[in-house]
Amino acid sequence: MQICFRTPASCFNAKQLTNDEKMTSLIYYLKKNAYRTPRFLGNAVAHVPYSLRLGFGSDYRNARATRRWLEEEATLEEERSYIFENVSRIVRHASANVPFYAQFYAENGFNPNSLRSFEDLTKIPIVTQSLLQTTELEHRSFRRQGRTPTYTGGSTGEPFKFYSDSRQIGVEWAHIHHIWESLGYRQSDLLLSVALDETRPPIYYDALRHSLVLNIHYSFDTLIQTFMKIPRRARRIRFFRGYPSSFAEFLSYCEEKAPLALSELLETLKGSFLASEFPTPSFRKTIEQATCRPTISWYGHSERAILAWEKTRSWLYEPMHSYGYCEAVRLPDGFVTLVGTSYWNFASPFIRYQVDDGILPIDENDGILRSFEIQDGRRTDFIIDKNGARFSITHLNLSCQESTWALARCVQVEQKKPGTAIFWVTPRRTVTVEELKSAFNFDRLNLECEFRIVEKPFVSARGKVLLKVSTE
Repeated sequence: MQICFRTPASCFNAKQLTNDEKMTSLIYYLKKNAYRTPRFLGNAVAHVPYSLRLGFGSDYRNARATRRWLEEEATLEEERSYIFENVSRIVRHASANVPFYAQFYAENGFNPNSLRSFEDLTKIPIVTQSLLQTTELEHRSFRRQGRTPTYTGGSTGEPFKFYSDSRQIGVEWAHIHHIWESLGYRQSDLLLSVALDETRPPIYYDALRHSLVLNIHYSFDTLIQTFMKIPRRARRIRFFRGYPSSFAEFLSYCEEKAPLALSELLETLKGSFLASEFPTPSFRKTIEQATCRPTISWYGHSERAILAWEKTRSWLYEPMHSYGYCEAVRLPDGFVTLVGTSYWNFASPFIRYQVDDGILPIDENDGILRSFEIQDGRRTDFIIDKNGARFSITHLNLSCQESTWALARCVQVEQKKPGTAIFWVTPRRTVTVEELKSAFNFDRLNLECEFRIVEKPFVSARGKVLLKVSTE
């Protein structure tokens, strides 16, 4: 096996753009418009192996081979060498091409040339999202063709913009599919996911992900009625994929109000992929009891610096170091958090990036984190409308348009009683309450909404931005 096969990042110059990468811009476009693709075409595409797909096929093949080699064949020394080569490569690129990193490293007395061995990686200064937030996007990015603007912040309430790199698509899917395959997933399997979008119908087809999508902008009754009208052969769901909080609510409603629809859903179901938020025991228990099928969860971020999954048991996360380098770092106050490095993002590098989720390291081997449990990680919160319906605040944040985030730096929610909500907004510029009401357009919720403007977001004792707050 040649070294470029084991370390795909070394096989390209960050300033070049391959034909595959040119196709990736089209992939990102299709990702946003996949619901417009006819179902028959989506069914056909679902049978085309990812390893042969335009835009990311070669990256997908290399990533799968690399993961297999690193986990099943590589010695400990080879694994340490793999991590060191990929981290040091992105460090050299960032220090030479990204002004923020050149300045940040100089200010912290770090010289990339001092990296000589795996042990030296701890010399690299840690960066935080708050530090990157205060830095102009282009100052912390590299003008690389194929980069795509990306927003995150649905789980924390504070939007964060950066660029995704075209190389990340194939790498991510290769690792995600490996996780899903542990429950018997095949790429032709039809998924059922959730979204919140007032511009789309109650249930629609996402061709890029081969998934039916429950649009929880609508009532559960509407979703169930729409689902039952779909021909049986076109709704043979194999896996749920998405927010465990939303699926738990939907399944609980089905158990109580629509047992026939639940029976139809479960007829071909194999299991559930719990994505995008930490699966609290109550949500997971609800899903597993309602479906009598296995579930699996993984830990990751939109920044794509860390990916860890429940390889051996629930709530024990094992990092995939073929995807990115994951570390457990104890901060001066004793708080243990995760720090990740993305091997693949040359457009907006994340190098020793602190994610601020509290963890308990379970197993480490010669400096490499093997497993951890989440102690103070992300949790989802709900607000309850006048009818008793619960809405995920994470979904409300993710449903906001880019124009909305142009006004608000952070949005947090307080609910003192069902049917009312206070939205605490930290603005990017001087705005009025009326502007905020118009921008957020939460009229679809049966809530009495009040908007209040604050200079800074509310934070926890450890400085983490809170999603749901209490000012009492």
